[in-house]
Amino acid sequence: MEVISNFIIFFVGLLILIFSSGWMIQASVKVSYLFRLSPLFIGLILVAFGTSVPEAGVGIVAAIRNYRGVALGNIIGSNIANIGLILGICALFRPLGVNKSIFKREMPMMLASVLLLFILSADLCISRIDGIILLAGFVAFCIIAYTGGKKSFDTSEIDNFKLKSFLKKSASTPLVLIIILLSLLGVFWGANLMVNSGVLLAAAFGISPWVVGLTVFAIGTSLPELSASLTAAFKKVPSISVGNIVGSNIFNILFILGVVALVRPITISAEIFSLELPVLLIYSLAILVVMRTGFKITRWEGGALLLGYVGFLAALFLKR
Repeated sequence: MEVISNFIIFFVGLLILIFSSGWMIQASVKVSYLFRLSPLFIGLILVAFGTSVPEAGVGIVAAIRNYRGVALGNIIGSNIANIGLILGICALFRPLGVNKSIFKREMPMMLASVLLLFILSADLCISRIDGIILLAGFVAFCIIAYTGGKKSFDTSEIDNFKLKSFLKKSASTPLVLIIILLSLLGVFWGANLMVNSGVLLAAAFGISPWVVGLTVFAIGTSLPELSASLTAAFKKVPSISVGNIVGSNIFNILFILGVVALVRPITISAEIFSLELPVLLIYSLAILVVMRTGFKITRWEGGALLLGYVGFLAALFLKR
């Protein structure tokens, strides 16, 4: 009976996360109109922030409660899921065009963030100083993305994005900020429910918090990315669809992991270098190559990304 109740609490928390993240995305797109920001910037920063808030909620709550395996596993697992699962599914539904400018700033930043994670993890601990380094990198990324975004403002791509009617009509910045604040509160409430029930479920089934973080939490908290990227793909807004994933992966490592490390330093198992981190690096390099060929992600390339993700899950459970 306790297992069933924890399942229910877990999915209620997940639903709260998804609902709150949806409003966060809505408010983020509205901000683009108010401050005249480009679609690529929206995808890389605003929508990526909104869809990554679940990972932030789970990571910070897990760190506070000293479930560090859940926190780190969720971040690494989400980044792998974003490329293999989310981009794979989106490309299968509709081939994704890639903005050429993403190769000048954002893709190098994504690869740099992964390499930085490798370096900082070498001593098997992500300390508070490491957290400061990660956050400094995030600030640099935001400045670079904002500078480029202001130079290329064009509403033609985001005009098709379906905003809630009252948000579309309203030009009130305070209203948008209130929605963002309420969405954040909802996300952390849902994250708290998920972390508490998820850890209890892992113990009941004899599964390590690390594996739960890499799989259940990672896929669950990546659902907003899937929703946002699929919506953008169907609405023919590829800059938001692809930019959301790239920005989310940068955000997860530099910002969320930085904040988590400041809250509580993370001890790392050496086993992470045998599968999880190498897969993250390979996927990051693979998506760079895939995007560069013809500046689009085709259906067969999406299928290959998705198949690779299924292989990663199989290898993970065989390893454990």
